[in-house]
Amino acid sequence: MQEIDIKSAVETNVLNLGGLTLEASGDRIIVVEDEFKSGYECGMCGGDGELVCENCNGSGKSSISKDARCSQCQGRKKIVCPECKGKTVVEGGLVVPEASVRRPTTGTIVSIGHDVTRFERAQSVIYTSFCGHVFELNAFDLAGREIVIVIRVIQESDILAKVSGHLELRRVKKSAAVGTAA
Repeated sequence: MQEIDIKSAVETNVLNLGGLTLEASGDRIIVVEDEFKSGYECGMCGGDGELVCENCNGSGKSSISKDARCSQCQGRKKIVCPECKGKTVVEGGLVVPEASVRRPTTGTIVSIGHDVTRFERAQSVIYTSFCGHVFELNAFDLAGREIVIVIRVIQESDILAKVSGHLELRRVKKSAAVGTAA
């Protein structure tokens, strides 16, 4: 599967998803949804609970013998995060049950229809909770790790406001992590 090319979508109004392309039409807007973060995630692993094994660089193979497993990760390619010990949150952090995780209501515009007048590509926006159509897509980041990107197709009237400030900073950190900074 090819990596989702968000940067070129911002420049060309077409979102390339490997062999599939999406372009908004009419008063529709395509938004890449921000990732949910509670704010209590572990700073070392980002809430994953695991880190890529430094001993084998995530290959799972021994650096001494070609046919052996890595002694540190036992061939799993990842190790338990030493800071949060796999719990995904730091000491004293609030654990958010998976059933309580809401879908984010912020994202970045990657494609706009020809009737959209108030918004532009690459803007961060906030929109209503249950608007539009949501698509979860598997992709690969620049490091080759599989990630999930959420695309939302909404109407221009569903956008409540343009966003800048601390949410913009969070988006920049996320996009740097997936190697797709615009």
